[in-house]
Amino acid sequence: MYGGQSYGDTSSLQATVKSLEQAIVRQEGKHAIEIQRFESELSELRRLVGELEEQNKSSDGVGQVDSSDHFTKRVEWKISNYSEEVERGSQKGRQFWSPKFRAAGMDEVRLEFYPKGREKSSNGFCSLFLWCPSGVTIKYQLWVGNYLRAPDQDEYQGQIGHGHSNFCPVEPEIDRADDSITVGVDFLEVIQKHEISDKGLTLISWPLQRMVAKEAEVLQNRSVDTVVWKINKISEHLRNYPRGASLCSRTFSAAGIGDILLEFYPNGSQITKKDGFCSFYLRCPDGVSVIVTLFVGSVKKGPIKTTFDTTSGKGLPDFCLVQDEIKREDDSLEVGIEIQHRPSKTLTLTT
Repeated sequence: MYGGQSYGDTSSLQATVKSLEQAIVRQEGKHAIEIQRFESELSELRRLVGELEEQNKSSDGVGQVDSSDHFTKRVEWKISNYSEEVERGSQKGRQFWSPKFRAAGMDEVRLEFYPKGREKSSNGFCSLFLWCPSGVTIKYQLWVGNYLRAPDQDEYQGQIGHGHSNFCPVEPEIDRADDSITVGVDFLEVIQKHEISDKGLTLISWPLQRMVAKEAEVLQNRSVDTVVWKINKISEHLRNYPRGASLCSRTFSAAGIGDILLEFYPNGSQITKKDGFCSFYLRCPDGVSVIVTLFVGSVKKGPIKTTFDTTSGKGLPDFCLVQDEIKREDDSLEVGIEIQHRPSKTLTLTT
């Protein structure tokens, strides 16, 4: 006996420790093999996406619309000479039409932009609508300049555009350096139906490139558990966006979850009760359960466990005093999420 413990007990403890160390080594080996397999799958997915893009590269010369083929996921429409084309003589209710383009497996797609809004739009707000062929159900995200709306999902039946009459204040989104404004759309998911009338059969398809790229992104970001969204020129957002107007991040994947979106209200949402407080929400696909901490600057809320079962976001209408969290040196604000997940990695978004 020594110190109340026998040599036999010490030997047993050492054997247990050695056994645990060997188990850790075996587990690390299995983990390395899994990582190698994941990387191999990701490499193959990237190769397939590259082949598909090479096979389908085409252009139909549609003027100021950037990218136009059936595998296009993002379309940019730049309106040059803005002050001459828009500000001089343009009245509320006057729209501009983009050239027709192809995207996400669709033909005859157009954007409809009202620089000064429609007749019933709020003063200073622009309007933006997306027109797609009849028979498609589409999930998409519209944007003007650096301003993104939350993704919409609409079914197109007949000749009608979908979008927003009060899209955003247009003035902050004008590029004064070259007197232009750029509007556009990101196609997140397109479902097309093809009726075979005499057989009672309906074909429903998703573009293959979109499915492959989406899965590749989820796989690539499986280790991400922290997402930081840096919002630049935050003082301008505070001046130009009233209570109830939100900023949205682009959609992203993290911790094995796809189609995540952050929604931030600089001056609070419609149900915010405290003056000077911002609102912050997280959106995830239906059925996702996650343990997450939300943060605005240095203020953190959580961790909380929540399940997403509707299209609404999860968060707080009275998050914190936004002025206290602004980085004065570059007039920016960092908001984001921390997901309970290991190993860790950070994804940074910028607006």
